[in-house]
Amino acid sequence: MQINILAGGPVDLWPKNLFSEPGAWIGADRGAWYLYQHHVAMMLAVGDFDSLTSVEFEALQEHIATENIVHVRAEKDETDTELAVIFAQKQPVSCIKVFGATGGRLDHLLSNLWLMADPKFDSVVEKLEIIDQTNTVTFLKAGEHTVLKQENSHYLGFMPINDVKNFKIIDAKYPLTLTENKYKMWSSNEFLNDRVHVSFDTGIIMVTQSIDRS
Repeated sequence: MQINILAGGPVDLWPKNLFSEPGAWIGADRGAWYLYQHHVAMMLAVGDFDSLTSVEFEALQEHIATENIVHVRAEKDETDTELAVIFAQKQPVSCIKVFGATGGRLDHLLSNLWLMADPKFDSVVEKLEIIDQTNTVTFLKAGEHTVLKQENSHYLGFMPINDVKNFKIIDAKYPLTLTENKYKMWSSNEFLNDRVHVSFDTGIIMVTQSIDRS
């Protein structure tokens, strides 16, 4: 089962044909309002909904069954997107795609990118993708991996998001061997063909594939 999460980030960063994605939808805060506006059915709307006016929230409540709205207080430990991922991982999910999670506030972006460093998401680390118009972000757990080139992607980046040891980028344009952890985005790498092999012994690596925005 694929679950798509729409957060409240800038609309102009949405991928083209966003709502043609298969699977079920969760709206996180203003993302739920966007789904409502585009007549997309939701399995859940979750958040403090502080980005909605009272009129918008009332309309959302009339549209969605009460049991499918989780309205939390603004003073909470989790972000709205995090709450959506918590719900998604409890389902029989094969893939979680998160949209609307980039752009806008920098603190929201960083929170979203580092979600998979939390041990409570261990079961979905390699199932979650963060996607916008020019970037796809995936995550790898320790081991040996083949990263496949996505259509039209140009740049490839790797970022340790916790304690990573013996990290190797084996056959990209710029190979790397890193024995000890270093918190740095190894950016602007490139594929030489349609795949790159990486390996590491501990931790989680964030993988970015990007194109220049036209």
